[in-house]
Amino acid sequence: MILTIDIGNTSIHLGLFIRGALRETWKIASHPRRTADEYALLMRGMIGEDMPMYGAIVSSVVPGLDRHVVEAVEKEFKTIPMLLSRETPMGIENGYENPEEVGMDRLANAVGAHFFQGVPVMVLDFGTAITLDYLAEAPSAAHQPVYMGGAIMPGIEMGADALAGGTASLPRVPLLEPKRVIGRTTVESIQAGLMHGYLGAIHTLVDRSLEECGRACPIVATGGDALGLRQYLPFLQETQPDLTLYGLRQIYGINNQCPLPSPYTEA
Repeated sequence: MILTIDIGNTSIHLGLFIRGALRETWKIASHPRRTADEYALLMRGMIGEDMPMYGAIVSSVVPGLDRHVVEAVEKEFKTIPMLLSRETPMGIENGYENPEEVGMDRLANAVGAHFFQGVPVMVLDFGTAITLDYLAEAPSAAHQPVYMGGAIMPGIEMGADALAGGTASLPRVPLLEPKRVIGRTTVESIQAGLMHGYLGAIHTLVDRSLEECGRACPIVATGGDALGLRQYLPFLQETQPDLTLYGLRQIYGINNQCPLPSPYTEA
């Protein structure tokens, strides 16, 4: 059993792989003030007392929190987890101008997208932030696929919170598709601005990115809002809420001689 853990700004996403298949996932809130003992109790309560762990891998975009989670895994499951870093072999090359700036979740997403769709491939992650990332083909047989970079914008929930928190009279509204673009109430107007504004921005990012890449490629969506938004994004080839966990499992496999067999086959 391999435990994969993705520490995000809002939540910690955990996945349990058994015999190469993702059998169970959980989410817990990211609280930097929780101790390692508290995280250990939460994990054991979710995963169960009788689950022996052969290995684990942790990815984090929250400095400091990874230390508590790593300690919790060591304490509760008696295994020392891999902590994903830029030095970890991932099966892809980091082509960012400043490689140390790339979030580990974005690299794990690229590995996961490569696992499901091959290369070239584009990833849209709808989380606390919305990110677009592009993984290009290897420049030669001697190289690996190259992570080229992408775009980052505030997530839709963050946009709604900022609008409510930064104004005196505008409420925090549920993110539902409005009946019309020209809202007849304040709630409708905010929903129209958020939903249609974000969807327009996403379409523009994808269109311009494909123009820069110079070719079409599969686009994979992930993140907490991916399932709710996929009906508005017809260019998506696949929606995989657990993409980061698959990327982490594949990175663990690359480093421990047990990679998963990819479902991707070239046409």
